[in-house]
Amino acid sequence: MKINPPRWPTLVLLVFLSGCATLGSYREGVRVSVYNIEFLESTMMEQLYAITLRIQNRNDQALTLKGGSFDLEINGKAFGSGVTDTQTTIPPYADAKIEVRMVSTLFGILRLFQSFQDRADETLDYEISGRLSIDGALGGISFEESGEISLPAMNSNQGRKGI
Repeated sequence: MKINPPRWPTLVLLVFLSGCATLGSYREGVRVSVYNIEFLESTMMEQLYAITLRIQNRNDQALTLKGGSFDLEINGKAFGSGVTDTQTTIPPYADAKIEVRMVSTLFGILRLFQSFQDRADETLDYEISGRLSIDGALGGISFEESGEISLPAMNSNQGRKGI
């Protein structure tokens, strides 16, 4: 009598490998940048901002965003952090803007004012990093981007009016 080796280990291995192949399909295919920052409210210890993020999908398949988290640095100093439960689908090779809320502490705003004094030009450098929860990407997708925020022009009769 001839005994055939069990086939289920091979089947399990194939299913596992095909699942892993889909995990990398979103790698390096998403860019997140700060589109706008709007001040909402302030208390003695913290400030609340509405941040508009632009998310670029550089993949050949749609991304279904389920939420995410991020940290924002300005001129190399921690400024604020936020989370979102925004759910949206971004088509292939397209982008979407989402509005998220960000909280900054008293120390974050003090660092921002120090950044104003340290800069001679009308821009601030920023770095945003975080993780997006995406359908089909186990553990989500991490991102880290940097750029500049242009400040409103100042003249001698008025001060800065926001970011």
